[in-house]
Amino acid sequence: MMDIKKRIEDARTVMRQKQLDCLILSPSADLYYMTGLSPIAVERPVFLIVLREEAYVILPAFEADDLREEVKEQISCIFWQETEDPYRKAAACVGGGSIRIAAGDAMPNVMAYRLARQIKAASWSLGSEVMEELRARKDAAELKYLMTAQEKSEAALLRTLEQGLEGFTEREVAQRLKGYLEEEGLSCRGLPLVAAGQNGAVPHHQAADCRICFQDAVVIDFGGSYEGYFSDITRTVAVGKPPEGFEEIYGTVRAANEAAFQAAAPGITCGCLDEAARQVIREAGYGGFFTHRLGHGIGLDIHEPPYIVAGSRKQIEPGNVFSNEPGIYLPGRFGIRLEDDLYIGQKEAECLTGLGHELLVVD
Repeated sequence: MMDIKKRIEDARTVMRQKQLDCLILSPSADLYYMTGLSPIAVERPVFLIVLREEAYVILPAFEADDLREEVKEQISCIFWQETEDPYRKAAACVGGGSIRIAAGDAMPNVMAYRLARQIKAASWSLGSEVMEELRARKDAAELKYLMTAQEKSEAALLRTLEQGLEGFTEREVAQRLKGYLEEEGLSCRGLPLVAAGQNGAVPHHQAADCRICFQDAVVIDFGGSYEGYFSDITRTVAVGKPPEGFEEIYGTVRAANEAAFQAAAPGITCGCLDEAARQVIREAGYGGFFTHRLGHGIGLDIHEPPYIVAGSRKQIEPGNVFSNEPGIYLPGRFGIRLEDDLYIGQKEAECLTGLGHELLVVD
């Protein structure tokens, strides 16, 4: 049973620190994090309203029977009929007078506009002022979901590679991998990224009808969600035999991944962590071919704070989970990326990805 009351109290703690009076969330990962609710995001408003002393969920009356008992038990629920104005009901909960409101970042503009018309004296800011801090620190239950997503994703990849790659198209491999991810019990958004040969030099190449050939390097970037929490893994494999120069560059990317893992700890800035990996690649002569940030936070969204990017002064904190994915991309030849997911404990990092970094040569 989700402890909704605790998460609301945690939100209030941050609200007091930020001098906010109210937090309003609509259907989003933020709403799911706070309540476990994942209503369909349509024109009918569903809101969580957190005030300093009270909290409410506002939703259509016809959904009352489908609402979980744990939600009804832990938070005041206000239902609106089709003939009523839900924005007026929200405004009545918030009350009058000058008030500082943080609205969820994923809230549609039309909803934010209609709320603002009803709550006239308010000043508005982004809900991420509250939610980013809460969601970046994963608790034990969240960590368990993330680890399960990792384990199931790894099993799906190994099943995919057992079937071989040569002769199949990128799309066929991606569809096969997605099928195995779903068989393992994960939910997937779209197809995994599968990029063979020179397509691998494009970091986010979408799987196409290009046929995978002998001596291709193949970048496979994939994952799925378990109880809403994502995995994100990338491995680069060689088909039959590594292409010329591949093994040396693979070793550089592997060393960069390891350098970032060793540097990851509470207190290091995101920018310094990015530099730990980037320095290895730069000193090997490939600095201009590492074209993206080192990583991003992972949780209910596959990309969320913290962002491990050059120049960022944000400090890594215990409970953070993020990707460690250095890469080298050589136009016209191939790309190499090794991506693990790291969890930051009280003193050091733990790698949640069980797959090793040994160079895999598959059929």
